[in-house]
Amino acid sequence: MKMTKKVFNQTIRDLWGNIDLMEAWETYNETLMTMASGEERDIDILSMLLTLDKGQRLLWRTSLAEAGYEMTPIQVDQYISIVGLAVEV
Repeated sequence: MKMTKKVFNQTIRDLWGNIDLMEAWETYNETLMTMASGEERDIDILSMLLTLDKGQRLLWRTSLAEAGYEMTPIQVDQYISIVGLAVEV
């Protein structure tokens, strides 16, 4: 079941402390929409992210940067944890 915004915000604060809650909430909802009605390839990618180890996350982060999407290592971890919350629904 989808988390309420209040529960989501508290969960994210507990996990990460000071984080942009609006952006995190948008990521959560976008992931939910993809999981519900997205392309199979996109769903597979989201699910695969949850299995990446530290080295694989670095490679993924590098490929994102090469495509013009810069993320810090902590942002990658935060993103993947948000995806994980959405996939659990």
